Amino acid sequence: MTMTPPIPYLLLSILLCLFSCGNEDRQNIDLSDQVVTKPVDGVGHYVYALTIPKTVAPGEKFDVQMEWRTVGSVDPNARYTMEAILTGPKAKVYSLPSGANTVGELHLANWLSYDFLVPEDFPAGEYAFGVRLLDEVGDGGDVPLGFVPEMEITDGYYRLANIAVGPATD
Repeated sequence: MTMTPPIPYLLLSILLCLFSCGNEDRQNIDLSDQVVTKPVDGVGHYVYALTIPKTVAPGEKFDVQMEWRTVGSVDPNARYTMEAILTGPKAKVYSLPSGANTVGELHLANWLSYDFLVPEDFPAGEYAFGVRLLDEVGDGGDVPLGFVPEMEITDGYYRLANIAVGPATD
């Protein structure tokens, strides 16, 4: 008897392929084994998978597709600012208010795609790409993410990937 994979797994596979099949300069990262089984506040916000370039040049944009999942009882009035960070020899924070993202808004799984610009003055080197959520409705503080503690890099940000900043290649 053949087993058919569950529909979410098939959907994830199809989406990852659409974003990355035939594109060897991208990383496809599965973070599903980096989440905790019991979130701190009973609600888990996670990035389960993402695709991101391996390298980007200063002054260029790079795109990231993230599969956010929210589990547990979510407040329907909650709104989150998603902040992404590119940190290494220099750091840049990107802020995406709730109007530009739908993380945590009663969605079980949600693929989001964003473009981020690397500042022209960024030196070459290895950078961490991370995210955190801030509460827009409450106190503006960090919203606990459901990742294992070892993924935290600084100030509530969790490392999702590494990306190299290097010279432009033509």
